[in-house]
Amino acid sequence: MDLSRLYFVVGPLRTGSSLMSRCLDDHPSSICLCESEINRALFRDYFLKLHADRMVIHGFSLEEVVRYVDRRKQDSPDDFLRWFADIWPRATQIYGKPDALILGDKSPDFFRSPELIRHLVSHCRLIYTVRDPRAIFRSIDVQTDASPAEKEERWGFLIQNYLAWRPHLDSPNLLTVRYEDLVGSHETTMTAVYAHLGLPYSPRYLESFGRAFPRRFLWTTAIDWETGIRKDFDPGRASSWRRELNAEQLDRARSDPAVRDFMDRFGYEY
Repeated sequence: MDLSRLYFVVGPLRTGSSLMSRCLDDHPSSICLCESEINRALFRDYFLKLHADRMVIHGFSLEEVVRYVDRRKQDSPDDFLRWFADIWPRATQIYGKPDALILGDKSPDFFRSPELIRHLVSHCRLIYTVRDPRAIFRSIDVQTDASPAEKEERWGFLIQNYLAWRPHLDSPNLLTVRYEDLVGSHETTMTAVYAHLGLPYSPRYLESFGRAFPRRFLWTTAIDWETGIRKDFDPGRASSWRRELNAEQLDRARSDPAVRDFMDRFGYEY
């Protein structure tokens, strides 16, 4: 498989990466898996069940999941990329896109493997989604599925992700996309994203149709899980942190030097 036909959305969690994945998957010539967790199955964590569960939600059978992972070497970037080459024909069948030109996936967790990061930067096109850290802090804080310790860990993942990718952010095959621009100026933003991936602009991401296996996109803010129909872009979500975080939370959100560096780099004023 030509590695230039692979792309990855790699920004930190809670930066609109699932929404970006849905918009990418909506293009007639693109497939985006949205956290297949193959990286977690092949690197460090070895979470095979997590990967299997995610791929079943993507429409693959458990037998297929096992077959595609079988005999792959762990901690091997080459085997990681070959997995995508192997599933390509089946993915085009599942999502009804026999003529798809590119295949992608998204994960905020590639930072766990510096070797994998270097390999992706060298071989694939990348999209790095970002968002105002105060909005990320608020998004994590209101989550009901996590304990205080887990929320603290998720906040730490933002910093770890940024520090891992920071040396590569000027790579010519990496495009940075701000969440605020995606929801506020979606046509301009998606035109640039599609061009980065070698695709012409398509407005299909704005259309109301039933997406296949909609739960693979993780969050109901991007898509209705029952019908597969997209949710409207909500620019208000980009600034809601301003009225919902108190002074103590604001100080906490911007207290880390890496977070302040993140804000400076991507144009978020203190």
